[in-house]
Amino acid sequence: MRLQATVSASEFDEHYQMAFVYCMDEPRHYCFSLSRFPDEECIEVMVRDQLVCKVDDVSVTLEGRTMNVALDSAVAARLDGESGYVIELNAAEEDLPGIRAALRKIFEGKSGLRVAG
Repeated sequence: MRLQATVSASEFDEHYQMAFVYCMDEPRHYCFSLSRFPDEECIEVMVRDQLVCKVDDVSVTLEGRTMNVALDSAVAARLDGESGYVIELNAAEEDLPGIRAALRKIFEGKSGLRVAG
């Protein structure tokens, strides 16, 4: 699935007490987010509106403003059936370091993240 999304991200949000990257494609009314609480081992994947699955790891590549996500078939089936996402982030250049930092925090101790460029 291809998304054109606004993005908000934090390595630690005071209100939610977690690291997150939240992407919203307004015209499609579709959201995709990754989050992780500091005391949890699992990464939470959320799609659409509150379809949630906790996973040990997930494959994410961030290249510039493009985030590619690959979910295994069991995880995709527990969400909405999509196993791959190409998310074009509508983010300013100065927001990219914060997005990278949030992803690194979410994937701390995990092997699924690749940041290119």
